[in-house]
Amino acid sequence: MLELPPDVSFYVQIVLFLAFAAILRTLILEPTQRLLLERHNRTEGVLLEAEQARAEVEQIRQDLDRRLAEARQQGLVAGDQLRREADASEQELLAAARADSARTLDDVRARITAETTEARTRLGSDARDLAREASSRILGRAVAA
Repeated sequence: MLELPPDVSFYVQIVLFLAFAAILRTLILEPTQRLLLERHNRTEGVLLEAEQARAEVEQIRQDLDRRLAEARQQGLVAGDQLRREADASEQELLAAARADSARTLDDVRARITAETTEARTRLGSDARDLAREASSRILGRAVAA
């Protein structure tokens, strides 16, 4: 039953409870809260470092993509330049080959013309000689040209 005023044991229980609560707070609650706070701070720190690392990796990836795009563009420009130079060189070689073949063809035509003229002259002379000789044999006497 409830007594008014409470006896001394009630006050002793309250004092013991407060003393026990103070001891528990000092020995268990505060160290546990400090440990949980440190763990939270470390976890937040690691998460922050991980986020910074992700951002850095993303920046590096974007920089690499940009450099690759620039390198591709430079490769395309260099390839186009090489193609143009090769086309120009090909055109020069073709022009030189055409000029050389035209000179060779003109030389051959001139030689053929000279040889044809010489052959015609020789054949005309030989034809006259043969005709004279054939006439001489047919007629049985010498024929004057």
